[in-house]
Amino acid sequence: MRKREYRKIDKKRNLKNRHFNLANSSKKYKGCKNIYAYKSNIHNLIYKDVNFENVRYQASNITYCNFKNSKLLGVDFVNTNLKYTNFKGAKLEEVIFFNCNLKNVNFENVQFKKVFFISTNIKNAKNLNLDEGCVYINSYPNIELNTEILNAIDKLKNCSEIYKSHVLHVNKNKINLWNINLLLNYGQENLTRCMQALLRRKNKHNFYTVYSYEKFIENYLKI
Repeated sequence: MRKREYRKIDKKRNLKNRHFNLANSSKKYKGCKNIYAYKSNIHNLIYKDVNFENVRYQASNITYCNFKNSKLLGVDFVNTNLKYTNFKGAKLEEVIFFNCNLKNVNFENVQFKKVFFISTNIKNAKNLNLDEGCVYINSYPNIELNTEILNAIDKLKNCSEIYKSHVLHVNKNKINLWNINLLLNYGQENLTRCMQALLRRKNKHNFYTVYSYEKFIENYLKI
């Protein structure tokens, strides 16, 4: 393979793992899909009427941004500052806000479906009305996992594609029980089978969100 071809592959891989830094632009930006965005800094940008799918923002700042009337499907905001961001009229489906700053975030007329606010202060958010499409979780999961699932998850930490987004793992010595608890909705026996199947799977790309694991589980279980 020629050097030019190598460069193209490296560039494509880098697009999946972004450090995006931009502020104060009047341009309307497109949405994105299958992205792990770590320590991104986005301020006063416009994302109106666009789609996001399978995107994880971790340890990021997304402030004063406009997501009006956009659709967010399978987006995880983790340890992210979202203050003064506007979601007015947006559709949020399978979205997670984990340990986020929601100060003056506008949720007016937002349509919620399977949206989780976890370990997040929602008191300072604007126009947030928790309905049947929302779940608020503030207590650390008290669950016991069987040996088989623990072994499978432990082995998956050795795969960089799985480990880097920290959906299953907090660090090399601790699994992410917050997210595992959400996946246990499929039952521990089924989840065990799926984690073992994922361990055997050659293609482990794009496992960036809880949503991406749910898609894999439902496809594997044919549900």
